[in-house]
Amino acid sequence: MARVVLIRPPSVFSAASASAPVTMPLSLAYLSASLLKAGHEALCIDALGEGIDRIAVSYGPKVRYRGLSDAEIVERIGPQPDAIGVTTMFSQDWPHVEGLIRAARARFPKTAIIVGGEHATACVDYLLRECPEVDFVASGEGEETIVEFAEFLDGRRRKEDIAGLHFRGAGGEPVHNPARARMREIGRIPWPAWQLFDLEPYFRVGEGHGVERGRSMPIVATRGCPYQCTFCSNPLMWTTRYVMRDPAEVLDEIEHYLKDYRADNIDFYDLTAVVKKDWVLAFCREIARRGLVFSWQLPSGTRSEAIDAEVLSAMAASGCRNMTYAPESGSEAVLEAIKKKVKLPRLYESIRCAKREKIFVKCNLIIGFPRETRWDMLRTVWSAVRFAFLGVDDCGLYTYSPYPGSELYDYLLKTGAIPKVDRRYFESLMTFMDISQPTNYCENVGAREIAFYRLLGLSLFYGLSYLLHPSAVLRTWRNWLAGRSDTVIEQRVFALLRRPALSRERKHPVGAPTN
Repeated sequence: MARVVLIRPPSVFSAASASAPVTMPLSLAYLSASLLKAGHEALCIDALGEGIDRIAVSYGPKVRYRGLSDAEIVERIGPQPDAIGVTTMFSQDWPHVEGLIRAARARFPKTAIIVGGEHATACVDYLLRECPEVDFVASGEGEETIVEFAEFLDGRRRKEDIAGLHFRGAGGEPVHNPARARMREIGRIPWPAWQLFDLEPYFRVGEGHGVERGRSMPIVATRGCPYQCTFCSNPLMWTTRYVMRDPAEVLDEIEHYLKDYRADNIDFYDLTAVVKKDWVLAFCREIARRGLVFSWQLPSGTRSEAIDAEVLSAMAASGCRNMTYAPESGSEAVLEAIKKKVKLPRLYESIRCAKREKIFVKCNLIIGFPRETRWDMLRTVWSAVRFAFLGVDDCGLYTYSPYPGSELYDYLLKTGAIPKVDRRYFESLMTFMDISQPTNYCENVGAREIAFYRLLGLSLFYGLSYLLHPSAVLRTWRNWLAGRSDTVIEQRVFALLRRPALSRERKHPVGAPTN
């Protein structure tokens, strides 16, 4: 039996970021469940949840982290483990995570350290080359890999035989084992081992992936995405295989959360939750058959192709209260270039149907793609205006960030637009949520002009939204007093107002990163 310590690092974000969701450690809960099922020991350290009320300066003066300091995390590792696993999902977090890994190595010089997640999958060679403290990198889905890695620690398997595992050879060169095939029967994966975590802090702050609607639990009903958007790292992390769980099995898990965790809201963390119309209709029918009462949300970018009037009526009747569409652009030329495969007229009709069902709707847009033109951006701004007239409740208008593992990232490396992958590059990724930093990778329009279009689009959308629907002002005031939210903008503004108090509590953090 191997003893593996799994660490979820703190949340890392820009000091001026308008959005920094506080999400439960879903990946660690899945990995630890697989380890436990295989007979191994899993100790989980949720640095965000255990330090949820503290914010401090991270690796740069404009970068913040929320959670435990490096010293506090290392102290929690306890007796000598067989391995330390660190998950790193977002590339902007890497400089902070690297500091944590170095602190762990200093305390446990002979313990194997393995890193996994979206960032690790996209930057395998970079991690092995630039961070000698990392011994192993796991790419892709991790449940089977972590179990086989534990068997390697026990001496029952060779590291060379573990698919999806990467390490250094005798001469220090990267060794890449074959990629691990995607799991087809995801219904056989053990449910997340939430019993290993204290979830009450997340219920208390209510700043998760979806809108605050009480005690919210995350769930994943599907894995992967069948599309190949050029700005997304999904094809590298998950391939384009899209796998769905049986709706009844998903509801078995939901019933468990309603009963054992007193949950009253479910947030779907799927990359693309609704692709098949028949699946979502079957899911809604099963909720009615069981007589379950709870709210549920689709906070990730959802495609509109399978969401018509029939689907939206069933979703609303079964408890769906919030959903997010992700058209990304209002320009047909840009949509074709980024392989988004969205038909805007179909999107607008789906939004109309959603609003008729009184579902709160958010739409995500991006400007500043590498070959985007000024006219393309203005079309996207116009789409934000159209959303306001359609009654859309939230609109996220973001600037493009080139994430490792995506097709556009590889293009920008080849053209020299990303001269070097270093701390400065990682910090630049935070402009996605930070309106104050004008980092730009567009070849046709300057950074300040893009920032202006972004501010213009957001101002027009929210100005028109509140002008056309003045009752929303009163609703927002009532929600602030009641400590709840109906829309994303309400939740983010309320969280932003609370953030200064958290920062004051940790003015002089112990063991803050110095890398």
